[in-house]
Amino acid sequence: MSRQNKSSYKTATPALGEWLRQMRLARKLPGRAVAAAAEMDQAYLSKVELGQRLPTKEQTLALAKFFGQKPDFMEARRIAEKFRMEHAENPAALQALQILNDSPLKTG
Repeated sequence: MSRQNKSSYKTATPALGEWLRQMRLARKLPGRAVAAAAEMDQAYLSKVELGQRLPTKEQTLALAKFFGQKPDFMEARRIAEKFRMEHAENPAALQALQILNDSPLKTG
């Protein structure tokens, strides 16, 4: 039997905005309700869902609370999305991620 490439098991993780939109639609919530919970206007939430803007750290924490997600996980998704938005076209981005993966982050 041949071994499958490890990467073939991976599925694409939706971008932060798409993920938020999926959660909102799954709960049949209007954008205005989610936007109000995060103290942003509905137009800004729409831009977040479309991947055109990022929520602030404070808005991200409010969204985590609203959707019952772990705050650290939601913030990690925001940071990852920021990296993707800023560096998606940079050919060195994957190498940068590998360096981060190989280097322990300091905490505290």
